[in-house]
Amino acid sequence: MLTVEKFQTSSAQCGVARPLSQVNAPSARFDVMRVSACLAVILLHLSATIVMDRELLGTVGWHVSNAIDAATRWCVPVFVMLSGALLLDPRKHTSTTEFWARRMNRLLPALIVWSAVYLAWRAYFWKEPLSFGIIAHDLIVGRPYIHLYFLFLITGLYLVTPFLARAIGSLSSTQLRQVIMIIALLAMAANLFDFLASSAFTMFVPYLAYYLGGWYCARVLDNRPRAYGLAIGAAIGITTFTTAILASAYGYDDRWTFYFYEDFSPTVMIMAVAIFMLTLRGTIPPKLEALAQQFAPWTLGVYVAHPIVVETLRYGYYYTLPILLSPPYYIPITFIATCIVTFGLIALVQRVPGMQRIV
Repeated sequence: MLTVEKFQTSSAQCGVARPLSQVNAPSARFDVMRVSACLAVILLHLSATIVMDRELLGTVGWHVSNAIDAATRWCVPVFVMLSGALLLDPRKHTSTTEFWARRMNRLLPALIVWSAVYLAWRAYFWKEPLSFGIIAHDLIVGRPYIHLYFLFLITGLYLVTPFLARAIGSLSSTQLRQVIMIIALLAMAANLFDFLASSAFTMFVPYLAYYLGGWYCARVLDNRPRAYGLAIGAAIGITTFTTAILASAYGYDDRWTFYFYEDFSPTVMIMAVAIFMLTLRGTIPPKLEALAQQFAPWTLGVYVAHPIVVETLRYGYYYTLPILLSPPYYIPITFIATCIVTFGLIALVQRVPGMQRIV
């Protein structure tokens, strides 16, 4: 079995850059990544509300929202890459059952509680006629609410993490890179031909490319901040432009209209890797790192709770200040209000004994 030291040596021999331990990337960078991805999720959901409004298609507000939506599509892939970077170290997996117990003790209560909360939210806030069959179906496909699929996805990744860590220990950096590329290409092809029909039990499989990629990128890839910045700009530009063209040409119901928004489109994959690398290797002010470290413990709670805050705000706008629902005001005002309310709420909830397990 190849040790981490041998893995690092083989990486250098393959002509790639030094591993993470040799480039002195502090753990605060991961906190910056975590908080940035959390904020991007909120922006994505706000901008998507405008983008998916057919009556606004082609307006200035729609195009601005499309650009914001395109620029934040990296958020979930980067969350997955971050998990891989932190959890796939072969040295941390001496006991499979211990790893599962530690991780599931935090994740499963959150998955169960928030699934129940959002099913109740759908029934009482949205007045959906939820039958046992509908509830069972939505839980089986891992989508009791639009964003909760991430909890099911990460659960699947946690289940296979000890085995992946052992496999990584036996691979050279070249072999691992080849494995990641194969999985990524298969995921991209399956998505291209619409074969990624997911369930709560299998949705993690294509995300193995991001999960393994997070470990690889954190320890092997080179330091080229300018190249990463150019890649991010190009990916955002292509995603924005092509989505606008496709939406105008084919409308909302065509399979390809929002293809470039998808997690396994080539532009989103490039964007995610480049943002991960730029955050890890680029220059970040120490004050920003310190701020991210303060907010990072609240990101899971903010991720799961923010849709309730957003939808409550929208409800309030509708009855009190409808103008706030229009594009010039909706995204900036709702983003600020959502961040203040949700981060504050989660900070308070975490002070309640026992509640840390669900937020």
